[in-house]
Amino acid sequence: EMKSDFTNNITHELKTPIAVAYAANDALLNFGQADEKEKRDRYLNISQEQLQRLSGLVEQILTMSMEQRKAFRLRPEEITLIPLLETLAEQHRLKAKKPVSIDYKTEPEDLTVFADRTHFSNILSNLIDNAVKYSPEKAVIHIRCRETEVNGKVEISVTDEGIGIAQEKQKHIFDKFYRVPTGNLHNVKGYGLGLYYVKTMIEKHGGTVCVESEPGHGSTFTIML
Repeated sequence: EMKSDFTNNITHELKTPIAVAYAANDALLNFGQADEKEKRDRYLNISQEQLQRLSGLVEQILTMSMEQRKAFRLRPEEITLIPLLETLAEQHRLKAKKPVSIDYKTEPEDLTVFADRTHFSNILSNLIDNAVKYSPEKAVIHIRCRETEVNGKVEISVTDEGIGIAQEKQKHIFDKFYRVPTGNLHNVKGYGLGLYYVKTMIEKHGGTVCVESEPGHGSTFTIML
């Protein structure tokens, strides 16, 4: 069951680097971005990063297949947040089919977390992706990271100004395959695996995730790690 869950989750994660690399390639082929060396190099670098990420995800699937009966292992390392947030913000602005504004701040500026780089990046990417998807016209996203006084834990919040989540739906949003009904917002696609993945992986890191939301006033997802 654990192997099946992992495969479901990581297959879902394969879609993001494909979408980002596709968008970068599309910009080079169809929108004249290859004519400007600076933009061309930036988009080629983005494509290369995403192909490396895809390679890493495939490697994890292969590793998991070989270790069917062994415990799932994270590979934690010290990660400086600002460079990671810069990369994720650029990727999501590029692949979104609507205007996206993402601002981020860390306290202190060189704040780090101890986490598995691939999974932690996927966790944040999922939260940003949801914030974009559930913002009807323009996505405005605020990411705040700070060191708390609780055993040096790091608090990371991702806030959007989207459609929000009704109180009675909030207790289900981390369940596998659960999707919040979106009324007339029919263009939101997904399998109800993103937040399940976020919660599962944060807990494997020994952390927690929670949500505060109000319909019509956006949502804030907060991770303690």
